[in-house]
Amino acid sequence: MNSRGLDPKSPIPLYHQLKEILLQKINDGEWETGDIIPTENDLIRQYNVSRTTVREAVNTLVGEGRLEKKQGRGTTVSKPKIEQVLGRLTGFSERISGLGFQPGAGLLEAAFVPTPEPIREKMNGTDQLFFVKRIRLADGEPIAIEETYWPLDVARLFQDNDLNTISFYPVLESNGIRLSHAEESITAVVAGKDQAKHLQIKAGAPLLSIHRVAYDAGGTPVQYCSNYYRSDRYSYKVRLER
Repeated sequence: MNSRGLDPKSPIPLYHQLKEILLQKINDGEWETGDIIPTENDLIRQYNVSRTTVREAVNTLVGEGRLEKKQGRGTTVSKPKIEQVLGRLTGFSERISGLGFQPGAGLLEAAFVPTPEPIREKMNGTDQLFFVKRIRLADGEPIAIEETYWPLDVARLFQDNDLNTISFYPVLESNGIRLSHAEESITAVVAGKDQAKHLQIKAGAPLLSIHRVAYDAGGTPVQYCSNYYRSDRYSYKVRLER
């Protein structure tokens, strides 16, 4: 291993070794959010490696969302992702505030709508639902688009609340509806033009598409929700045991 922390004889590729060194600088706070990292030439000289090695290391960190390339500025340290641990049934506000961020919302649409066919069976075959579409914020930054469908008898509980600020789950609980469990599916999609506009990203950027059906203690579905999260700002984490 040389004095720069790289070992040319290691089976681990040099670019990966360099990537881990650069990542450690971010994790240790040596490079903070928004900082411009050294240029390619500076990293080549500092670590005595090829341009290809530097580019692979940096591009890997860009792909992981830890660095961001900005035209005319260079490469900067990205904001850390909001990470949710799977396994607990929470709403957006509870989850985000628990991670140390200030939750927020902006109402995009609210209406009584015919039940979309893809979710009719999941919602016990009901013909009409109350639909609420909101942009969700963390510390004022748009993170997700939330599209929620509610049975009409549940929706009446929200009529005295501001849909811009309401946290739905606490309202349910205060009215005696206890959520027991939920089923979620997670897929990858690309942002359409409308989604991109609201999330302040480019059309075609990757999103996490998360669909949830939440049930009360009696097993009755009380919510169908589709959330579209910015994959550069949000991630899921799960612990697996054997």
